[in-house]
Order: sequence, then structure tokens, then C-alpha cells
Amino acid sequence: MNLALSIVVELALVWAAVVKLLHLRRSPDDRPLRAVAGICVCLALAPVPTLPGVKDLVEGIMPGLAKLLLNLVTVTATYFLMDFFGSSVGGPGPAARLRRLRAGLLVAQAVMTVAWATAPERIRVGPADLGNLDDRHSAVFSVAALGFMGYGLTYAFAWAVGYARAAHRVRLRTSLRIVAVALAALLIACLTKAGVALALGLVGSLHPDDPAIVAVSRLWPPCVLIGTLLLVTGFCYPAVASLPGRVRRSRERRQLYRRLGPLWHRMRSAFPHLVLAGPRWAGLARNMGWMPWTYRAYFRRVIEIRDTIVQLAPYYDPEVVRRARDQVGEDEIRVCALLMADALRRKGAEKPVEKPFVLPLLGGDDLDSDARWLAGLATELERVADQPAESSCSGPVSSDAVSSEPVPSSTSSIRST
Repeated sequence: MNLALSIVVELALVWAAVVKLLHLRRSPDDRPLRAVAGICVCLALAPVPTLPGVKDLVEGIMPGLAKLLLNLVTVTATYFLMDFFGSSVGGPGPAARLRRLRAGLLVAQAVMTVAWATAPERIRVGPADLGNLDDRHSAVFSVAALGFMGYGLTYAFAWAVGYARAAHRVRLRTSLRIVAVALAALLIACLTKAGVALALGLVGSLHPDDPAIVAVSRLWPPCVLIGTLLLVTGFCYPAVASLPGRVRRSRERRQLYRRLGPLWHRMRSAFPHLVLAGPRWAGLARNMGWMPWTYRAYFRRVIEIRDTIVQLAPYYDPEVVRRARDQVGEDEIRVCALLMADALRRKGAEKPVEKPFVLPLLGGDDLDSDARWLAGLATELERVADQPAESSCSGPVSSDAVSSEPVPSSTSSIRST
């Protein structure tokens, strides 16, 4: 049961570390995000040397090395925790304080390493075990580690409570409250273990097997487990809480992407030079008859359709608009569909209009609402395209054409995106 729980916890920590590293790849200059990624990586790496199979390999190098690595990585996670809150504040004061904390981290790790290296082998195997805390090497090791961790947790807890009170966003406030509870649990565990270590080191009449010492030391494992899980939960909460909404939005965008397909293909056939450059694998995937959906492809499809609508400006016939309004009234999508169907036929024959109709700015207020409007236009255009030219409010393409001049492209500045 303990092994299964350890594996589940480790997988959760590894998942959190991978997610934060992917976020950091997108924003490499984000210092608070870098600190959070450091915390998650440290929490994911810390239990690795003590896992079955890995522990035997590490212990084969030197007995007790797995416990030393576990404690060193845990102390480093405390520094990243302070780095997160210090980086969030910014300014010269927190930056100087973080430099001092880095020096304190190196001193604490050096003291821990020296105390562990000079200890007998039975102490090195479990330098922070309850049964070894009456030894001076174990006491120095534990006080150095827990002293730095206690200071770091107190520092972070104070900032977390302050941020939680000042936060206005519900998800951020909830996340900071979870982090504050996690830090409180870890601080209780740290103070408990440090108190036991100091008591055994200073009071000669106390022994590790005394009932009071055993009872107090039992608070350490559950507080560490609860604090670790809540800490990861708190940092990942905003992303996890928004996941259902992002899934629904992604599903809607996939449907809009497919609905825009016919209109997009018509526009691309009319203006092939306006196609934006895609990733390297896009051409191969398209030749194989398979084009995966991505937000980038969704964005490109909307932009290319909008750009070709602008390019069709010389072919908009005001007579078609007049007849369409007489037939369908003020249904703007239907009128636009009839107008564009006629304009696409004129574009194919290269017969622009002498005095083209000025198409008003229609559509949505943002990318998604505009995509929904364009999807409705695509549906109407397919319906119009299935009708004969005589019944679709468009007359024969006139021969009194003027020379077609190129219209400036609205995507010329983002062709490389």
C-alpha cells in the first residue's frame, strides 16, 4: 500500500513538473514561473533516490547517499519557494534578499554535507531518523536543514497570506489560500522535527523512544505529505480549474474550424498567393490528406478568410446587393453570401466592377465571435453556390470591366507567423 501511494504521489509530482516546464518554455523570462517550475522539479526529484530499485543503485555508490540527496533537494525546493514570492514582488530589495538566501542555502547544504560525511555509517543511512537524533552529527544535520527550511517556510507563509488577502481574482485567491495552508502544514512539520532534534541534543535525559518524543514525531510524516500535495495543488489550481472551460472552448473551435473549411478552400482557390506560411510538417500532412487541428491553424483560417474578403473588394457588384436586399430583406449574412458568390465568379473571370460596392465592416468583436459569423457565412455561401446563377440574385458577369488593381493585404505583416 505504501509503495502504491508513493508511486501515485511521484507520478503526480512528475506531471506537475512537466506542465510547469512546458509553461516555462513558452515564457522563459518569467521569474516567478521559473521559481514555480524549480519547486515542482525539486519535489519530483526528491523522492527518486528513495524509490525501490533506484535506492539500491544509489546506496551502492555510498551508504546513506539517497537520504543525503533527498534532504539537499528538499532544502533547494525551499529556496525556490522563497524565490517565487521574492520574484513576484520585484525591485532591488527582494533581489538583494534572494542573493542572501542563496548564500544561506549554500551554507546550509555545506553544513549538512559535512555533518553527513563525518558521521558513522549507521548515522549516514538515516541522518534525520528519530532514533539517530541523539547523535551530534544527526542533530547538526537536522538543525541545519530544518533551520533553513523553517525560515524559508515562515517567509513564504507571510507573503502567501498577504497575497491571498490582496488578490481580487477568485482563482488566484483560492490558489494562494491553498498554498498558505500547505506552507502552514510544512512549517508545523519542520518545527516539530527541529524541536525534537534540539530536545534530544540538549536534554541528556531524553531518548528517542520516550513516549512524548514518539507522539510528537508522529506529526511529521502526515504534515509533510499533506503540505507537499497541497503545495502542488495550490500552484496548479488556476490551470486545473480553468480546464473544463478550455476543453469546451477547444471543442467549439474545432467545430468552427471544420465549418470554415468550404469557405476557406474557395477563398484559397481565388487568392492562392495570400496563404500564410505554415509549419514544415503542414505540407506533408496536407499531401497525405490529413491536417491536424491546432489553435494556430484555426487562427490562420480566420485571418486568411478575412484577407480574401478584402481582396474581393473590386468585384462587389452594388446591383447584386440591391437585388439581394429586395429578395431576402436585411439578412446581412444572406446578402453577403449572395454578394461573395457573385464576386468569386467575377474573380474567376477577372471581371471587376467599375464602381464596386463598399462592403461594411461586419463580423464579431473578437476571434471566436468573428469565426462564428464567418461560419454562418460559409453555410449560406454553400447554400447559394448550390443554386443556379439566375436564381441567386446575380446576373451574368458583365464585359464592361476595369483593370483589377491589387488591394493591400491585411496579413502581409504577419506572413511569417
